[in-house]
Amino acid sequence: MLKSMTAYGRSNLKIAVGHIVVEIQSVNRKHLEIHVNLPNELEYFDIEIKKWISAHVSRGNINVKITASFETEVPFKVLPNLPLAKQTKEAWEKIAEHLLLDKNAFNLAMLVDVPDIVLIEENSEFQEVYRDSLKEAVEVALQNFIAMRMEEGNILQQDIENRLVLIHPMLQRIEKRTPFATQKYREKLIARLEEIVPGHIENEEKILREIAVFAEKIDITEEITRFFCHISRFKEIMQSTLQSAGKTLEFLLQEMAREINTIGSKSSDIDISRDVIEIKSELERIREQIQNIE
Repeated sequence: MLKSMTAYGRSNLKIAVGHIVVEIQSVNRKHLEIHVNLPNELEYFDIEIKKWISAHVSRGNINVKITASFETEVPFKVLPNLPLAKQTKEAWEKIAEHLLLDKNAFNLAMLVDVPDIVLIEENSEFQEVYRDSLKEAVEVALQNFIAMRMEEGNILQQDIENRLVLIHPMLQRIEKRTPFATQKYREKLIARLEEIVPGHIENEEKILREIAVFAEKIDITEEITRFFCHISRFKEIMQSTLQSAGKTLEFLLQEMAREINTIGSKSSDIDISRDVIEIKSELERIREQIQNIE
C-alpha cells in the first residue's frame, strides 16, 4: 500500500521528572532529510532520534520538534568554573587598584557575561532514564505520523487507480483502430494515383511494397503491449509493501509516457490522437500524485 510523504504526528508523554512533547511533520523530498529541533538539555540524543525515525521512513523532508519541561531533575549537571571565576575576580581587583577604585566593589554580576563561567555536563546517572522516555515519546508520535501517512496514501492510491481505469479503455480503442490506419493509407495512395493518372493504376507490387513500408513505420503493437504491462506492474507495486514505492512508480510512469509519445508520433489517425492526448493528461495527473508518495 502507498504512503504519503505529507503527514503529522504528535505525542505528549508524562515522565517522572516532567513531560516531553514530540511533533513530527514531513513534506515532499526525493531523498530522506531529518531535521531535529531539541532543547539544550537533550541535544546529545540528536543522532539517536534520527536513527529511530529513519528506521520507519525512507523519503521526505522530516522536521522533528521536541520540547521538554523538568520539574525535579534535569539530564545534566551545572558546575561552576571556579578557576575561571577566581582569575576573573583577581583581574577586576587589579583593574580597580590601577584605577584607584574600591577593590571591594566586585560582585557576582560581573561574572554573568564571562564565557564558560558555568559548565554543563551530562548526568550519566539519569541518561538512560531520559533516553527511554524520549524514545517512547518519539515512537508514539511516529505511530500517529505513520497512521496519517497511510491514510493519505490510501487517498492518493484510490485517485491513481481511478485514473488507470480511465486510461485502459482509451488504450483499447487505440488498439482497435490500429489496423484501419494501413487500409486508410492504401485507399489514400490509390486515390492519389487515380487523380494523377486516371484509369492507369499499374504495378500493384510497388503499391503493396509502399503500403508494407508504411505499415511497419506506423506499427504501434509493441508500444501498446508494453503500456498494458506497465499498467499491470503499476497496480502490483501499489498493492505491495515495497519500500520507496514512489521511486519505482516514477520510473514506470516515465516508461508509460515514452510509449504513449511514440504512439502519438507514429499515428496520424485523429481519433487515436485524441485518445493519446487524454492519456497524456491522465499520466500528468498521476505524476503529480506520485510526487507525494514515499
